[in-house]
Amino acid sequence: MNEEFREKFPLWATALGPDNVASLLAATTKLELPANRVIIRDRMPVDSLYLILDGEVSITVEENGKSIKLGVIGPGQVLGEVSVLSGEEQASSTVTSLTPVKMLRLRHQAFEDLIASNYAIASVLLEHFVSMLADRLLASVKSFSDLKEGKSQAPQFNPAETLPPSGKNWIKSFFGRVPGT
Repeated sequence: MNEEFREKFPLWATALGPDNVASLLAATTKLELPANRVIIRDRMPVDSLYLILDGEVSITVEENGKSIKLGVIGPGQVLGEVSVLSGEEQASSTVTSLTPVKMLRLRHQAFEDLIASNYAIASVLLEHFVSMLADRLLASVKSFSDLKEGKSQAPQFNPAETLPPSGKNWIKSFFGRVPGT
């Protein structure tokens, strides 16, 4: 599992180092699900983070009885981060597997234990989550804007395609100054 994690989450693996990767992986369980399985349901309880190793999932929200597709994500991406970071134990979207998926499951309590006991793991994971949430927020705003303007389908969020920076990246700047990161 170590090698697969390093392949799908190379930035995490490099930033964490071998000992912290081992600690993180020891706190997870491997999960494999078939296609068309609801993993997280909008406004329902969520108790885990999911790190996608293989496969693709669709992210949707319900609005006025309609399902709005926000995007598709795959290997190297995380699910369930909003609930663990906000303390809100309800999902903010529905996540459904499009293909068979292989993931690492990190229960909220195990995440909290890691964050509380290991500064290096805490700084790497929290920096990643803040950056990821900012990227997803930008993509969501664009999707809703396109739908509002009458475009028939919202663009697919591809985390590999980043917007060119229009200003200072305050997140990276902050974490670059925090000791030990």
